[in-house]
Amino acid sequence: MTDADRRAEAMRMLEHEVGVMLRRVRKGIGERATAVHPELSSTSFTLLVTLAETGPKRAADLAEIFALDKGSVSRLVHQLVDLGLIERVPDPNDGRASILGLTEDAVRRLAAMREERFQQFDARLATWAPGEIRDLAERLERFNETLS
Repeated sequence: MTDADRRAEAMRMLEHEVGVMLRRVRKGIGERATAVHPELSSTSFTLLVTLAETGPKRAADLAEIFALDKGSVSRLVHQLVDLGLIERVPDPNDGRASILGLTEDAVRRLAAMREERFQQFDARLATWAPGEIRDLAERLERFNETLS
């Protein structure tokens, strides 16, 4: 087998495993959304997590981050407001706009979900040594940087 053949085989294997990982991630997002609130959609969950990670944002900023139209973001925001997970406050720089931020309830629910998921993930990797986990994390970081 030539180097080119080995590389092609390795690339096919990588593509397959990334596909498996993506399917599991999609399923996991749905499970985490339900853990936060039984009526929370996966898409609204990702918006909620983005607000948790980046801080309050305007709806227009979220539309840009997710490459969605303003109407789609408006529907997601409406769901999150209705569920009591985000709140609108007036934008001090633009009286026509609102800043969207997490409610205290959302912060508590996300923290509980994250702790539960961490425990489950840690249990699944119980046979892995810390160095193996770090090695995987570093390789995934390199992979993600290469793709960006």
